Amino acid sequence: MTPQEIHSLLPFLANDTLTGEERAEVEAAVAADPALQSQLEALRAIRTTMQAEESYSPGEIGLARLLRDVGEQPVATRPTSRPWLWQVAAAVLLAVVLGQSFMMTRNGDPGGYQLAGGDAAIIIAISPDATEAQFRELLLNAGVEIISGPSALGFYELKIAEGRTADEVHAILEASAIIESISPPPD
Repeated sequence: MTPQEIHSLLPFLANDTLTGEERAEVEAAVAADPALQSQLEALRAIRTTMQAEESYSPGEIGLARLLRDVGEQPVATRPTSRPWLWQVAAAVLLAVVLGQSFMMTRNGDPGGYQLAGGDAAIIIAISPDATEAQFRELLLNAGVEIISGPSALGFYELKIAEGRTADEVHAILEASAIIESISPPPD
């Protein structure tokens, strides 16, 4: 064995964990070298001292020191208190919601909001054989515009242009050969 290998095995000899040939070689080297003997004695003294002491977790010691320095009780015995901040926030939120509800329903006016798209929409499905030119001509003649579609099922949602009535538009659409289905006329 090299001197460095022997030096690295000294802690194992001090802990009595070396066996066989390694133990014999390290013990022979220690017997021949006074410096290795003193290192082995120091390692055994450290081992004896460490085993004699009571060990504590560094986390427990640190927590105890921190609590002592801040003058607090340990976390497990600290009395619980109810936070008041969430109660104030809940009261403010309730006041805002009630205020908005009052403003929106005052005089029966729902706040001046309208549905997107204006008037009620008509939902149609067109024939798969219809060309784009036929569909465009039908939309122009009926006075409607597409507001969404085609959906996954092939439905289009149409908005009635100003100046047209729902009954007129329905009559034009129902008369067309490219319309497969149409929603009932809006009230």
